[in-house]
Amino acid sequence: MKLISSAQTMLEKLKEANKIANQIQGSDIQSFILKKSKDFDAEMLRLVADQWLARNKAKHKLPSWYANPNVIFPPPLSVEQASSEITANYKAQVFVRNFGNAPCADLTGGMGLDSWALSKVTESVTYIEQNPNLAVVARYNFEVLAQNNIEVLNENSELFTQSTTGGVSHQPITNFYIDPHRRDEAKNKVFKIEDCEPNLLSIKHLLENYMVKFSPMLDIKLAIEQLGDNITEVHIVALENEVKELLFISRKSKIESKTSIHCINFLSNNQTQLFTFGYESEEKANIKYSQPSTYIYEPNATILKAGAFKSIAAQYGLAKLAPNSHLYTSAILVENFAGRSFLCEAVCKFDKKEILSKLPTPKANISTRNFPMKPEEIKKKLGLQDGGEYYLFATENMDKQKIVLVCRKAGQA
Repeated sequence: MKLISSAQTMLEKLKEANKIANQIQGSDIQSFILKKSKDFDAEMLRLVADQWLARNKAKHKLPSWYANPNVIFPPPLSVEQASSEITANYKAQVFVRNFGNAPCADLTGGMGLDSWALSKVTESVTYIEQNPNLAVVARYNFEVLAQNNIEVLNENSELFTQSTTGGVSHQPITNFYIDPHRRDEAKNKVFKIEDCEPNLLSIKHLLENYMVKFSPMLDIKLAIEQLGDNITEVHIVALENEVKELLFISRKSKIESKTSIHCINFLSNNQTQLFTFGYESEEKANIKYSQPSTYIYEPNATILKAGAFKSIAAQYGLAKLAPNSHLYTSAILVENFAGRSFLCEAVCKFDKKEILSKLPTPKANISTRNFPMKPEEIKKKLGLQDGGEYYLFATENMDKQKIVLVCRKAGQA
């Protein structure tokens, strides 16, 4: 990569700022800035503060990068918005399972986390980034992280797809990773495929195989329709029940006639919740409806995002409370449910006196499903505080009656 002098100068400043930030990790950054305001210029103080804050944000999100004191981080907001190490490694595993370990290209390099993860499971990665500052820092980070099979190119990704003949190994590249930029010229968030940069719809015909990451806001079925018949898999990825990204796998030599939907929720206790289904089976699934029984189940956020409302009941042998409530029930506890499981201690009408008579504490965690009031409104009406071991689900039953379920987590009774 041909270095741009201004980018190289910025790298040297960042290296110095990172060195200082590491020396003061245990200190208060605001106190340091006030104390050193005469020793450093404003730009260096800002860079030190950025490295200090970004490194703190990366401690749990990017543990391998955090552990290396020489790694330079992008601004704190970029670290906050970047993939976590756990999701980057998951993407790399899905990528190699679908496409093998042949040389690949990351068309939207950014800070380089995804390129780094891919480089650990493939022969080589060609990192493409049109921002010279990002490209220079990424190359430096790959060197200090000892990932020597990544080639850094400072160029436009769309031009690269039109002219590429090979990466590090000089073999033709047929496998691509893309994480389109989701901000418009006014820096407002966008999520439609055609509004992102690069616009995958305009270059997908140039890509033999690809994995693309999109915003959790994207309509999955519409995206499959737009991207075409070669989409083999969709992955909805969540961290601690918050959906972080949608992944679409496209293979030119698609063999499967159906697209499989994979829901994965990484939990804080190093456990994962996995659920796989297809939209064809979702449409055909026959499920039962029931009044609340002994146990209540709340699917995790990936399943709700995917729309697996009938498939989750069919696969676990559960009954649904109502067509639009998305809560489920059974008489016997189902183990390893992809979500949360509760013991139902009472089923109440939406009546303050009745509900409070079933609660031995003024605290409860309130959720609503297909209910006309918000949790905050219910909490105020009932005079409850947040927290505690009890969970109230305000919902609708199969007879379209408004009810409140008084529950505790299964196993706490």
